[in-house]
Amino acid sequence: MLYENSNTNKTYIFPNGIELKENEVKRTLAGEFTMQKFISGYDIASRTSIINHLIEKNDFKNYLEIGVHEGQNFNNINIKFKIGVDPRPLTTNPNVLKLKSDQFFEKNKLIFDVIFIDGLHLEEQVDKDIRNSLNFLNKNGIIVMHDCNPPSKFHQRENYEVNGELPSWNGTTWKSFAKLRMKEANLSMFCVDCDWGIGIIKKGKQKLYKKVSELSYTLLSNHRKELINLISVSNFLKKF
Repeated sequence: MLYENSNTNKTYIFPNGIELKENEVKRTLAGEFTMQKFISGYDIASRTSIINHLIEKNDFKNYLEIGVHEGQNFNNINIKFKIGVDPRPLTTNPNVLKLKSDQFFEKNKLIFDVIFIDGLHLEEQVDKDIRNSLNFLNKNGIIVMHDCNPPSKFHQRENYEVNGELPSWNGTTWKSFAKLRMKEANLSMFCVDCDWGIGIIKKGKQKLYKKVSELSYTLLSNHRKELINLISVSNFLKKF
């Protein structure tokens, strides 16, 4: 990534030719594409930059990642102690355990400052991962979730594979997040509008969204901001 100076701020030029100025916000299917000033400096808003910001801002010491895959996020998390859990990891990082998250939590004795949930993107499993994570989270800890803001009904399908291909997939993670927005007043929850929706959960207080009989994609589409408490990246940086 290259950059050139302008009168007000730097302009970053990416390998694909896209240009982006500091603090500029461009809309994409995945949400905001923006270069913002995190605690360690300017960076593209993503799950990784958000997690690292929270770690540095709160002086967090330990981290758990559920669903590591190739390690693209896990390997770039800057923290003293970290563990990854994945039944089929595509990385040889020795800190990644080849386990399902349920198996890990059954035997786990550790308490974490940050837990990142990015495993199986289906409501039933995400419900379990959130519940287990809350049980092993420090009092002032934070749960971060990926894929909380699917931009279309297709992106929130239950099957990842479509006609032998693997298009972008958020699954039904958003439903697990939305349910807590309706029933857990002792949590503080936000969804940052970037990188397919970065959910933030911590202990606190929130005004509950009204309960509904069915979590349909139409509900999300029509009430996205209120249902998942969607905030911009700049607002995230003000709050956190």
